[in-house]
Amino acid sequence: MNNYRLIPADSAEWDLLLKDIPHSFAHTRDNCFAMSLTTGFKTFLFVFEKDNVRIVCPLSERSFRGYTDIVTPYGFSGFTGNGVHPDFLSSWNEFTKQNNYICGYISLNPLFESPDYYKESDTFTNTNLYFIDLRLSLTELFENLDSNRKRIIRNFRKEEAGFTYDRNTLTEFFVNNYYDFLKRINASEANYFKRETLELICSLENIFMAGAVENERIVAVYIFAHTEYSADCLFNVAVPEGRKYTPTLFWAGLKYFRSRKIPALNLGGGLKEDDNVALSKERFGGYKLPFRNLKQIYRREIYDSLCSDLNIDNEDLKGYFPAYRKKATAKN
Repeated sequence: MNNYRLIPADSAEWDLLLKDIPHSFAHTRDNCFAMSLTTGFKTFLFVFEKDNVRIVCPLSERSFRGYTDIVTPYGFSGFTGNGVHPDFLSSWNEFTKQNNYICGYISLNPLFESPDYYKESDTFTNTNLYFIDLRLSLTELFENLDSNRKRIIRNFRKEEAGFTYDRNTLTEFFVNNYYDFLKRINASEANYFKRETLELICSLENIFMAGAVENERIVAVYIFAHTEYSADCLFNVAVPEGRKYTPTLFWAGLKYFRSRKIPALNLGGGLKEDDNVALSKERFGGYKLPFRNLKQIYRREIYDSLCSDLNIDNEDLKGYFPAYRKKATAKN
């Protein structure tokens, strides 16, 4: 008898199974369904249950030349649970075998991961995620900022007088300016979500939006998401003259989640440790945790064959994974 089951993204049972399990917004059915509107991937919640232990992970299936691999949907999710169980890894292996998956790329949220949920040999990391401890006082949080951020945040009350929190107008500004903003900052293709994804996310109850208004028009918006266990910085979109409001809009979100007694705010990280994006996160005075990804190969012979067909090094797992997908993307 299997100790696991798969819950589709259109089932409200997904929400019930997350109850009482520490999780981020990326684990939620709303986020995963929104992302599937862009990717078109079959998306579901993997659930292991035995002896009152429940371990979950959102997953999407991707096809390549008639084969299937799995990946966590966009965001910081991965395995999380209410405990550990000695049968979990064997059930995971059974799941991947029964479904004939070639490989899996599982991103782990460092707030909720457990070393009992994976093999250390499958783990890779080349960057960190930055977090703010919202259990600290506002004075402590302010003192943790670097000198430049302190100078900007001192003007928070003055700038907040020009902020708007109107969901409808902020959603309109966000969606209408999103793609131009991505082009200006040279964002990766992975960030080009469909309009349906963006509009659905903006409509959710666990979203907080703050916008800056200048000369009677919105010039910047910061969008956050949360569960009772953590909050996440999702999107920051601005026209050129609105970029200066990023720190104070961020501070508006920080204050909001602290008032809601959310324990931590995830700022995200850079593409690699200590790049410019990572350093900008560090200036907000948070702590950093390693961002681990699992690169698992379940059918080695087929994985090697796909790499060989594309003249790719099948042994190098430190870079893009699965390697055969990077080659296919480059050709397209």
